[in-house]
Amino acid sequence: MIDITDKTEMGAAVVCPKGKIDTLTAKVFEAHLKTHIDSGKGPLLVDMSGVDYVSSFGLRSLLIAAKLLAPAGRKYILFGLSPQVYDVLRVSGFLKIIPVVPSLADALALLEAN
Repeated sequence: MIDITDKTEMGAAVVCPKGKIDTLTAKVFEAHLKTHIDSGKGPLLVDMSGVDYVSSFGLRSLLIAAKLLAPAGRKYILFGLSPQVYDVLRVSGFLKIIPVVPSLADALALLEAN
């Protein structure tokens, strides 16, 4: 089960999933991200603090979002990762593809810097 809420901070959509992003929930998460990608023009931030597990299907969803946002030059930042989820992204090489910062404040500072 995954629960996803949204908010807006300084013109950026902030997606806040809670639960596991795995084979059962990755499609729902991916579809939710796509609604923001299709309807928005600003940055997309994902608050991963409520996510305790990411499978390869979850990684795929994160990667698809990155690939869809890149051509438009839209910023895409993950923040609030647990040590376990951070390690999954590190080992899989995703830290080279998607910016990851500790907090929302850091994500917003990164947006302002660019």
